[in-house]
Amino acid sequence: MEQKMKVKDLIEALQTYDQELMVIRSGYEGGVEEIDTVELEVIALNVNEAWYYGSHETIDDLESNEYPGYERIKAVYIS
Repeated sequence: MEQKMKVKDLIEALQTYDQELMVIRSGYEGGVEEIDTVELEVIALNVNEAWYYGSHETIDDLESNEYPGYERIKAVYIS
């Protein structure tokens, strides 16, 4: 199974770069955009099978009735 990135891994990777560099992400249909938000989210893991969706979905909280039977975790969402 592929190791998923944790916050500590991201911090370690970012420490190797100039701290004044801009942080970007992919744009909606192309191009790139700046990162401007870092939030804690609750997600249900591995709920989407279609290639054009991300594997996971955000949900309201760990006790949500959405996606019954799927594992739920807290994750850092960067956008």
